[in-house]
Amino acid sequence: MGQSMVAITQADCTGCDLCIPHCPFEALLPLTSNPEGRQHKKRPVVVLASQCVGCLSCIGSCPTKALHEIEMPPLALHSPLLVSGVDPDTESIPRWGRKGLGWA
Repeated sequence: MGQSMVAITQADCTGCDLCIPHCPFEALLPLTSNPEGRQHKKRPVVVLASQCVGCLSCIGSCPTKALHEIEMPPLALHSPLLVSGVDPDTESIPRWGRKGLGWA
């Protein structure tokens, strides 16, 4: 059994944000703006590969099944999700306090 990562099919992500509180490592965050040409009105959620540890806690939380598992090769030195090595601009989501999401 090897290590896994989580990926999101952007076309299936409706931007409902239901997956965000299910990630204890804050690897799921919404983009700061909706990309041009996107069919959904809300901005999509992205996986920050630098934060994802492959616990897969979030996968069952997606109502559209946009989240899926990607198996890492056994001897991988880098995440298969790291395209440029730079995380996209995301919106910070408060997790604690009266208006925070908390944990799942």
